[in-house]
Amino acid sequence: MSEDRTAHDKERALSNDYLAPLDLNNYHTDKITNGYMNVYGPILAPLRSKPIKLLELGVLGGESLRLWRDYFWNGTIVGLDLRPVTINGPMERIFVYQGAQQDTALLSRIAQERASDGFDIIIDDASHIADLTRISFWHLFDNHLKPSGLYVVEDWGTGYWSDWPDGMTYRSIHSFENVFYPC
Repeated sequence: MSEDRTAHDKERALSNDYLAPLDLNNYHTDKITNGYMNVYGPILAPLRSKPIKLLELGVLGGESLRLWRDYFWNGTIVGLDLRPVTINGPMERIFVYQGAQQDTALLSRIAQERASDGFDIIIDDASHIADLTRISFWHLFDNHLKPSGLYVVEDWGTGYWSDWPDGMTYRSIHSFENVFYPC
């Protein structure tokens, strides 16, 4: 590693701004528009300079993979999506697979190829369907997440959308009052 790179990494690690020096305008992902980076930042900041291994299920156009590559400058970034993904720009440290999130054989193959000792971070931003999420969660959590690893399921609120495949109509606060405070 060059001295310039080492000095740059040290400067980043000492920064109090957990997003520095990223310009979030360069990434077209809902992790920014939905404010997720404001939540992720303080939690993930201690890992920024570490050689983490991150798996993201459901990467759409791959913009979040670019974001994670630049955020974790020593990390290995792995993505899985049902559709083919083309990353704009350098693919350095990014590995993309095509397949279904509930395909446990594929998940195990990905882990064996990219994180044989386990993933540090797994983010499920795939189907947002409970049955599929459950399958991938239990398989990855039990078999391919490091003991101190982080597992995130994004957009879980879709389960309350009446027009989502496994959603339900969100009940008003009054229906919950009757459950917790019987009349």
